[in-house]
Amino acid sequence: MFKKISSILIISIIFIISCGKPNKGDSTLADDGKKVVTFNNCEVALTPQEINVLINKGTEFPFTGELLNNKEVGTYSCKICGTELFKSEDKFNSGTGWPSFDDAIVENIKLVPDGDRVEVTCAVCGAHMGHVFYNEGFTEKGTRYCINSVSLSFKKIDNK
Repeated sequence: MFKKISSILIISIIFIISCGKPNKGDSTLADDGKKVVTFNNCEVALTPQEINVLINKGTEFPFTGELLNNKEVGTYSCKICGTELFKSEDKFNSGTGWPSFDDAIVENIKLVPDGDRVEVTCAVCGAHMGHVFYNEGFTEKGTRYCINSVSLSFKKIDNK
């Protein structure tokens, strides 16, 4: 009886440990020099900066992101799993150095306490997007999702 309980306990602990951590395998280099990584069951080729921000919860330097000044109509998605997170109509220029949105596709994001701040992650794969701030006075909605450009992919909507 004790052996059976011990075996079940050991198997349960191994399962919890293996499922409780993000899968951060880094298998190969892609043709463009990006590293092919697996993160929470999503395989994607990322630059070192994208890995630092999306997986290691880093921050890109302000005023350097390629989507900062993007004014095209479309949707912004998680660079790892492709889940749509923000719409261009909710983007505004906050002057802070990162793309800012006053609304999100709320069912596709997760808000996580992060010390004095609130982290924004993709609800599907858990990738780090940035942080959300409230009541700063930028827009009537009183919300600023401060998001790293390297965390996002942009899909233009053709209005033709």
